[in-house]
Amino acid sequence: MSDGRRDSSPHRDGPAGAALAGPPGAVSGPAGGDGQAAARVSGALLALGAVAWAVGTVVVGEKIQEGVQTLDTITGMMFVVGVWAFVRHVLADRASGVRAGRFIPMVLLVTLLGAFLLNALSFGYATHDDFPLWLMIMDAFWPLSMFGMLVLGVAIAVTARYQGMMRWLPLAAGLWFPVTMAAQILAGGTASTLVSAAWLTGTYAVIGVRLMRG
Repeated sequence: MSDGRRDSSPHRDGPAGAALAGPPGAVSGPAGGDGQAAARVSGALLALGAVAWAVGTVVVGEKIQEGVQTLDTITGMMFVVGVWAFVRHVLADRASGVRAGRFIPMVLLVTLLGAFLLNALSFGYATHDDFPLWLMIMDAFWPLSMFGMLVLGVAIAVTARYQGMMRWLPLAAGLWFPVTMAAQILAGGTASTLVSAAWLTGTYAVIGVRLMRG
């Protein structure tokens, strides 16, 4: 395909040197057409979720410090759904590797589910301090998921299953959490929110659009 997500030559991995890549842009597996449709759906979910959460965080702004905000919670769930769909696509495409690399997206699918459930179960609580202990523990799924996205981005870049921008965009997306935290420390909450929104749109949303284009 035109954005060069795949190399046209076969990729070889494993002790027997089995060829892994199919036609350019095809999802690994027996159903290439179905895989393309699934990739486009994943891309749409990711692009929509990233933009929705970016807008939601800007609209909510500093009110997030006051407690649980419905808009931020709902759009955050949309973002997690999109990221989950992308990670599932990476796993199906074997883009993080075929051996140990496959465990990265597998673990991420679990932590992202935990992050989604945290948001879903936070409705009805005014502040995070009101969370019961078990829900406070679940709060760890969010940073764990974002750290996992950074690890996944490194794996995708090293494996080089995707080519061009799609090789490096997941790594840039995985830097969202540390970049946002750095902005928070160096420039404060408002600047951090704006940096976060811009980073989400410029990385995750762009990945989604490129998947939609096939």
